[in-house]
Amino acid sequence: MQSKVVLKTHCPACGQEGAKLEFLQTRIPYFGEVMESVLLCGGCGYRNVDVMVLEQREPARYTLVIDSAEDMYIRVIRSSSASIAVPELGVEVTPGSEAEGFVSNVEGVLLRIAEAVRTAQRWAESESARERASELLAQIEEIRAGKRRATLIITDPTGNSAIVSGKAKKEVLHENSAGEQERS
Repeated sequence: MQSKVVLKTHCPACGQEGAKLEFLQTRIPYFGEVMESVLLCGGCGYRNVDVMVLEQREPARYTLVIDSAEDMYIRVIRSSSASIAVPELGVEVTPGSEAEGFVSNVEGVLLRIAEAVRTAQRWAESESARERASELLAQIEEIRAGKRRATLIITDPTGNSAIVSGKAKKEVLHENSAGEQERS
């Protein structure tokens, strides 16, 4: 069952009244109840998205070996506190203060990474950096086509992220005495 609430509010970026704040509560199979919030300002274009799990979760790391084009359809839930890594590409995305949560699939995650690589490529100051970006983009396309194997890792200290597939391995994380996360 889904429920949706839409409110009008002030934009946190430009202060304009009338920004739309939308909450969508839904149940995701094998994961539970989640609340997706989307804030959009028609004035300045500000956008913020987050996904909150409405059930108590343990800190966790999900690992998925991507080895076929069919894996592109596996559902991925990333909260704003989760990091994403694809070691074979040398990519790690860590959350910052403006990090957004999302519900997507493996292909959507790879497309987000590709867009970040394209942005870095445009701003690259050296030809070697632009060439490295082109290599990464080609590797991402090979992964999407099922021609290259890669590992998708999502680590979330709040436990509000998941890779929803029997192929994914879940590890519960525990804090050590120094306050760092470690596997169990």
